[in-house]
Amino acid sequence: MSKRKVKFEMSDEQDNKVTVTFEGTINEKSLKTLISTVNNMLGQESNSLEDAVDIPIEDALDLPVYERVRLLISTAFGMGSWFTTNELCESFQDIFGHQLKITTASTYLARLFEEGFLERSGSRNERKYNLRRELREKIPKLLTQ
Repeated sequence: MSKRKVKFEMSDEQDNKVTVTFEGTINEKSLKTLISTVNNMLGQESNSLEDAVDIPIEDALDLPVYERVRLLISTAFGMGSWFTTNELCESFQDIFGHQLKITTASTYLARLFEEGFLERSGSRNERKYNLRRELREKIPKLLTQ
């Protein structure tokens, strides 16, 4: 694959606009994941399940940590399992072979909750998260052997 530079802009009806410039090795799956992420940021849901392309773990390693966390949640906890920040960190280590700091995980989980990707319950010390029911079949998952 060759290195390329791609720039695209997306906006919604409220004049919210996202501009993304991606430079590097680009494949079709990573581009679809990026577009799906921008759609989620703008509160636009995908119109077809075809946009939810599962991602091989080898391709996921090239994605930003935030995107890997989203994929991990949809894969490991996507069937309605409630999970803690510690459980997410342990799963991240198991799947990707890299440590995810608990502070980073907490920040990402808070963002995903604010974006409407996750539900959360419990007090701050006993917080648990769950992938929203309506997103469970619409988002990509990791393909692990």
